[in-house]
Amino acid sequence: MDIPKRYLSLFILIVFITTDPLHADTNNSIPVPNGPSPPRVAYNPFAKVTVEIINDIGSTVSFHCKSKDDDLGERSVQPRGSWSFSFRRHIFGRTLFFCYFVLPNIGSYWFDIYKEPRDNSGEYWCDTCLWKIRPLGPCKFDRITNQFDLCDPWNKS
Repeated sequence: MDIPKRYLSLFILIVFITTDPLHADTNNSIPVPNGPSPPRVAYNPFAKVTVEIINDIGSTVSFHCKSKDDDLGERSVQPRGSWSFSFRRHIFGRTLFFCYFVLPNIGSYWFDIYKEPRDNSGEYWCDTCLWKIRPLGPCKFDRITNQFDLCDPWNKS
């Protein structure tokens, strides 16, 4: 009877060792030639999540994204350009990345670019989260309508 318990403990230990939920990777220049590639549909709580920020404003957008544990630095994206980063979800469902955006001739705003449980359930669910930055607020790609029609206002100060 002890052998199955040992294997279960070993399995759980291997899962925790091979997942790093708090480490974020960045990728500076992902081209968006014909729009976003379709996000995957299967839910895997241990899979990496990718957040892609697409500039949908007619001028360069500057922003600074971070979480409690990871500072992704200051970035600038040209019109129609994009930038992305990847991470693993927090095991207890508390992952949060937020960005402070500077929109020329419009203003400065901040937004929760990835927030659980919003982004891991319902119509907002994603493991490839695509956001277009617009003057009135970010709009998320809806995998059902294939449009950037899940729009949110900027966070209040």
